[in-house]
Amino acid sequence: MTNYEMVELLRSKANVTYEEAKAALEESNWDILDAMVLLERQGKVTDKGAAYSTAQEETQAEPENGKKGAQDESDFKSGMRRLGQFLRKLIQIGNANSFVVSRHGEEILSLPVTVLVVLIPFLFWLMIILLVVGLFTDFRYSFRGPNLGNDKINDTISKASDMADSFKAEVIHGDSEENSKK
Repeated sequence: MTNYEMVELLRSKANVTYEEAKAALEESNWDILDAMVLLERQGKVTDKGAAYSTAQEETQAEPENGKKGAQDESDFKSGMRRLGQFLRKLIQIGNANSFVVSRHGEEILSLPVTVLVVLIPFLFWLMIILLVVGLFTDFRYSFRGPNLGNDKINDTISKASDMADSFKAEVIHGDSEENSKK
């Protein structure tokens, strides 16, 4: 059984998050039974009435019609809970990171990435136009924060700014040559 399968099995049996199941398995040297005991001691196991086993799962017969609807509802609630946890984590990451606009080394605007993502569907073309015009008027863009503030992303944005500067210099240089010829 792969580590992923073990995490998923423990997660489903103990009714805990993926991260909690993985942490418990890593702490218990990938022993499912020890991990279950650890989770119970930590008070994280929410399904108290279930039986647990380290043996391979047996295929179960189809539940009765009355129980199938309840199981589907439970699966739906579980899926919605996981979706909610994922979205909450995504929003936390977006709030921890910022999109920064600066000009001549002075910070003009700093927006949380969450706000930027919310605005994009409504103001997409306006934002694109402002970003491009800003590049040609010496505005610089970057990301700051623990997840997006790395050098690779900001270097790529800096290269776009440098390309805009060189294009602007070529246009100005070309205009000055034409004016000197006249």
